[in-house]
Amino acid sequence: MTSTDTRTRNFSDRAHRVLFELALHPDGTWVDVAAICTGLGLNSHQVRRAVNELLTAGMAERKWRYVRHATTGRRTKRTYFRLTDTTTSEATA
Repeated sequence: MTSTDTRTRNFSDRAHRVLFELALHPDGTWVDVAAICTGLGLNSHQVRRAVNELLTAGMAERKWRYVRHATTGRRTKRTYFRLTDTTTSEATA
């Protein structure tokens, strides 16, 4: 059993699904909540709660970016997530 297996054992089903959804984006690509919601068929509250479990465990990281709405031009803050580099975190542990 690897150290990743022991950390994910107590996660909820949704957190596992979000973990696998983030793993589908290679090379540390940042993924926004809307893309995760679409990919899993969940609402944003369900995704945010599951991602919070991953953040608490140190398996994911968060970044905020300002983007402009295509039609209104209004600036809004979007939250993006990606998996942390587990090889680096395991090597330092």
